[in-house]
Amino acid sequence: TGALMAQAAASSVNKEMELSMERLSTGKRINGASDDAAGVAIASRLTAEIKGTNQAIRNAMDGQALIDTAEGAHNEITNILQRMREIAVQAANDTNDTSDRKNLGVEMTQLSTEIDRIAAVTSWAGKSLLNGTSGTGSTSFNIHVGSGTGAADTIAQSISSMRSASLSVAGDTTVALTGAATGATVASSDSLEASVTIATAATSADYGVTIDGVAITLGSITTADTGTALAALLVTEINNNAALDNITASVAANSGKITFVKAETHDLSTTTAAATMITTLDTAISTVNTQRAKLGSTSNRLDNVVSNLTNISSNLQAGRGRIEDADFAAETTSLAKSQILQQASTAMLAQANASKQNVLSLLQG
Repeated sequence: TGALMAQAAASSVNKEMELSMERLSTGKRINGASDDAAGVAIASRLTAEIKGTNQAIRNAMDGQALIDTAEGAHNEITNILQRMREIAVQAANDTNDTSDRKNLGVEMTQLSTEIDRIAAVTSWAGKSLLNGTSGTGSTSFNIHVGSGTGAADTIAQSISSMRSASLSVAGDTTVALTGAATGATVASSDSLEASVTIATAATSADYGVTIDGVAITLGSITTADTGTALAALLVTEINNNAALDNITASVAANSGKITFVKAETHDLSTTTAAATMITTLDTAISTVNTQRAKLGSTSNRLDNVVSNLTNISSNLQAGRGRIEDADFAAETTSLAKSQILQQASTAMLAQANASKQNVLSLLQG
């Protein structure tokens, strides 16, 4: 009986010693669900949250890089607009003759073209930042800065188009149809180009188009007139109209689609025109400054986001560590205890076996 008890004690001690060795070798208190069923589930949820938070930190930093890239381009556009305003102020002075003002207009046009080029090519990882949607409107970016899917896990940033038309540096081309397509109005995408599709005439009526306030009207038409024929007639009238010398119209083959291309011009021919341009440029500079302020504010906000997420991640990792990490002091003590008990149980097993030798001596003759 004594030997059996010593053997059972040795087996129990061996199991405890193996558990302590496993925890010390892995550094984990929980190495399987049997160690702590609830703890495994909690640690798994914390791990998902920690990994998500760490990725959100990287997302926020990427978002900040995107915004800073856009803001840097805004800075150069501001420099160009300041130069354009300087030219407009120069043109407003009557010491300039017609030739001087024309030359100033040439530089103004080139600078406006450069604004469009900057807006078109500024991108981050292939994403266009300042071109809006097809040259107008704005582009929205959602920066995911949380580990979940709630509304608070996302910061939305909208960046408006910085094309010259969006800044009103050059007038928009507006095309309004009359006749079979009464009420159809198409504004250009970037003040350089607009297109409309001419429908087949439904009834006999006056059919025409108004471009930048200049009306082009065709005579009476019939239901036999196709969209293609109507478009061709309108194109001819547009291209022959002296009031629209900066507009070139063309019609696609076998279709009723007219494309209007407007050459950007900057009128500095008189002091009044130059003064108007100064006012336009003041508005453009204000528009750029407003957007730069929004971008800068979001960039600063993301600094706080990163700091907060870093703190959250550290605390989450500490909490997970308290659940699943091994207590080296306790496990080392437990291992030493187990080793002592193992030696003791082995010694007692030997003693128990030796004490029964007296029984055998009685059986010997």
